[in-house]
Amino acid sequence: MAVSTLFFIALLLLLSLPLPTTATCTITTHNPTANALLLRGTVLLSRGATPHTYILVSHADSTISYVGPSNPMRWFPGFISHVIATEVECDDDDDTVISPGFVNTHEHVEFSTVEPLKWTGELNEHRHDWRRGLRNHTLRAVGVNGSVADAVTWGELRHLFSGTTSIVGGKMVPGLVRNLDFVSGLGPGLDAPAATWDVFPLDDAAGLLSRDDCDYGPEPIDRETAGKAHRYLAHIGEGIDDWARNEFACLSDTTSTDIVAPNLALVHALALSPAAFDLVAARRAMVVWSPRSNVFLYGKTLDVAYLAHARITVALGTDWLPSGSATMQREATCATAVTLQSYNVELAPHDVWEMMTINAARVAGFEQSLGSIAVGKVADIVVFGRGPGVQMADPFARAVYADTRDIELVLRGGKAMVAAESLQELAEGRCEMVMFGDAQKTVCVEDDMGVSYSELEQRLGGVYPAVLAGVPRDEPSCVASR
Repeated sequence: MAVSTLFFIALLLLLSLPLPTTATCTITTHNPTANALLLRGTVLLSRGATPHTYILVSHADSTISYVGPSNPMRWFPGFISHVIATEVECDDDDDTVISPGFVNTHEHVEFSTVEPLKWTGELNEHRHDWRRGLRNHTLRAVGVNGSVADAVTWGELRHLFSGTTSIVGGKMVPGLVRNLDFVSGLGPGLDAPAATWDVFPLDDAAGLLSRDDCDYGPEPIDRETAGKAHRYLAHIGEGIDDWARNEFACLSDTTSTDIVAPNLALVHALALSPAAFDLVAARRAMVVWSPRSNVFLYGKTLDVAYLAHARITVALGTDWLPSGSATMQREATCATAVTLQSYNVELAPHDVWEMMTINAARVAGFEQSLGSIAVGKVADIVVFGRGPGVQMADPFARAVYADTRDIELVLRGGKAMVAAESLQELAEGRCEMVMFGDAQKTVCVEDDMGVSYSELEQRLGGVYPAVLAGVPRDEPSCVASR
């Protein structure tokens, strides 16, 4: 336990150190009339990190048209004679990595302008304890700060600025990140249907609790409706007691409503027993893991190693700002630290990266289009420069534990949304300079929002920041206490 605590403390200290801002990617050939972008560098793939790899992005359809070790502009001129590319080279020897954009499958994005909850020492056993003040617990319900549209926009900016290009968040605004639970929010290159997001599948929002039967709200989910969903992401078993466990029992029992199927992703699933997870595995259902919120509210989180051993697809999600993580990288930092502390298991950065990319895309039902760098997939790509994460010799760690100051480039559908100083010529449309800590970036979001980032920031008047460098202020604890 002492070693685990020391590791966690050292991790937080490491992530708060000042970072170098030297350019790690440069434009080697700039074509003002380019219809494609050619990237070269160390590319993160499920089979491993591949240095000296080229990625050709087509602007015509926002997709990746080539991935390989040879420069297609030189070796396949007949195949791509119509291509005029701007070329970007990222130094393989300088810790720079190229990753698919992160996919956050658990976010309540309308709460993005509030402050994180303060730690009081009180732990809960079920989500209704804190959200309804039941069973002698303190009511800690959170309201939206200002307009929903502004809060959602601000939250999407925070994720986009840290390398997350898709979310499942319950609310949306046009543009910015892809909203995988709204057909209108999928963005170029993705086709319907969207994922289905359900916070109260048992219709228990009023605080209804049950331990011995399935008598919840009058309109719970039914098997036919859940079965028709492309992907059904449902909050189930958020808590640690028999009342939380009963939720899964009621949704997996053939005498009640059995919805456990390959299209189901259980959000939280904290109350489930090993036997319940064995059923999840047997039915090929999936899990969305939000360790920071679990630890802060309930004192513990899942034994994710058990789920991995059972071959359950696990995606990482931030939950929400009040008790979760502000960015996917902060959630990854928590996931690594608390798994070591609680279960003495050291998560491989590669495995955490898959929870943030291809696993998350699969959970949302878009693994054919998102979550990896491959021909035919949409060009949602992030370039991370040298960063402060643990095990920095590991190329996957450079992405999953990266600081926002290390973002070199964020592409959504091949369009530059964030670019470092050395890559600002890639920026198109209405763009502006924004400081990410001590690093200057060009951000191109005004075309999507209809207002500049600086104007929105001024209008919101000092809410929790969208740009976070280092450890976010007042971040909820990720030290398990149960």
